[in-house]
Amino acid sequence: MLEPRIRLLSATIVIGAVTGAVVGGLGGRLAMRLLFLTSDDAVKGVTSDDGFEIGRFTLSDTLGLVLVTALIGVAAALLYLLAEPFMARLGRAAVPTAALLYGVVGGAMMVHRDGVDFNALDPVVLAIGLFVAICAGFGAVVAWLVPAAARSGAWPQRLSWWLLGPPLVVLIFPPFLVVAIAGVAVGWAATVADPADRAWRVVRAGAYSVMSLLLIVGAVDLARDTAALT
Repeated sequence: MLEPRIRLLSATIVIGAVTGAVVGGLGGRLAMRLLFLTSDDAVKGVTSDDGFEIGRFTLSDTLGLVLVTALIGVAAALLYLLAEPFMARLGRAAVPTAALLYGVVGGAMMVHRDGVDFNALDPVVLAIGLFVAICAGFGAVVAWLVPAAARSGAWPQRLSWWLLGPPLVVLIFPPFLVVAIAGVAVGWAATVADPADRAWRVVRAGAYSVMSLLLIVGAVDLARDTAALT
């Protein structure tokens, strides 16, 4: 009974890593390049908040960024796996809802009035918009791919454990392990629980409340930082 959930867990790790690397890493690199071209020449050589030299685009820096965003992507995808049983009830609205949630919350975490990036790069509205879009794009892709991987007969259910096993190595890190266990447990509970059961209704209401609170807090924080920067 748990095997399909563990297979989905492995698939989610792969989806998060690849999406994080492509959308976050390569997308972030392209965004920084665009912002460098639209900003004053004075930003060239300045060290960004992430430790990269603005205007210097090397293979080693790009690979480092891709690796970091891949790991962040794994964590963010595992969080979606935890929320997926509740997001699934939204039907076709799940993908745009995930894009909104990840865009706002992720953008609020990335955009800040201190530091270099959003004070040196210009125009600041473009900088904010690009990084919010990257977070939203990640959320949309993950919200599309994870449910597809959960369907009966999907690729995670067909692949050999020789291929599905290695991604689970990231669970040696406690933060990943804790979210993964919670995601598998909630996913399994959603398959066996009676939707009309009072306890499950309470769990479901709690999940929607947490996601709504995150969206509200993220929106307020993002709006404040945007107002201060512009």
